[in-house]
Amino acid sequence: MNHIEYFYYYICRKSSDAMNRKTTEAPITSFTLSELIAMSGGEKRPGLLGECIAANSASQMEVFRFPGRLDAFVIGVGTEGETTFTSNLKEYRLKKDSLFIFSPKHILQMQSNDSFKAHVMVITPDFLRRINIDTKHMMPLFLQFGMRPCMELTHAECKSLRSFISMVEQELEGPETNFAVEIVGGLIAATIYKIGDILTHYMKEHPEMENPVHNRAEEYFKQFTELLGEHYTRERSVGYYARQLCITPKYLTTLIKRISGKSVSEWIDSYVILEAKTLLKYSNMSVQEIAYYLNFPNQSFFGSYFKRNTGMSPSQYKAKQ
Repeated sequence: MNHIEYFYYYICRKSSDAMNRKTTEAPITSFTLSELIAMSGGEKRPGLLGECIAANSASQMEVFRFPGRLDAFVIGVGTEGETTFTSNLKEYRLKKDSLFIFSPKHILQMQSNDSFKAHVMVITPDFLRRINIDTKHMMPLFLQFGMRPCMELTHAECKSLRSFISMVEQELEGPETNFAVEIVGGLIAATIYKIGDILTHYMKEHPEMENPVHNRAEEYFKQFTELLGEHYTRERSVGYYARQLCITPKYLTTLIKRISGKSVSEWIDSYVILEAKTLLKYSNMSVQEIAYYLNFPNQSFFGSYFKRNTGMSPSQYKAKQ
């Protein structure tokens, strides 16, 4: 059984358990790549080699059959068929010759569909940091791509990316050598730079998507989103995130608005409301349990917050699902 099959087994088991019991714990399975491999009984590669996996169409993307939050980047190229994929409750259509990139901690789910197949690479943030990707030039591209995390490729582009991912898979399945980490890291870096070339060409073809940003603002945005992903269930004040970044709330709001078009408060609300909607839709938790899980003082306060942001009460939203 390969790592992707272990993925599927473990998520199915955890999701099934969550569906069949009432609990105050978050029902959406959250895990790191290393934790998942270890807990499912898979053989973890030593060091950084355990921080990335690659698989071809044999996996059929079944790893994402149930909603789950993975602390890793998912990069894939559709090779056959098509399906609907959900990222943070937004639906996207994946099909042959399409590129998709999903960021860490997004809530991912794919409709069960045996006809869709893809070459997929899953990489932890730590692995990416260690292989020294040129974030100065790559980050603006990926920020733009993050607004629409899938796009159609030409057949030649698809073929090229598939070959890169296949080489990564081949090296990961082979015996460990003195330079295995360097080889895998180099191939993953080459894959990402190839994606960068494709995105650069796409941006030139679609100049309306250009949105130049300043390097310092990009770095603050990156740090802010990382902090938000860690603390949004406990902290909802702009001041908290500004203090962590050692800048004023006003300056933080100005920078984030310039980069993303959304204020800090809007980003915080979007994370909290997404989590609330996900819990209301998929879990057996009561509205009161969700309110406490998201650190609201009481159910009434949570209900007012939810209605202000969605136009309906939590109970009304849950009834519509």
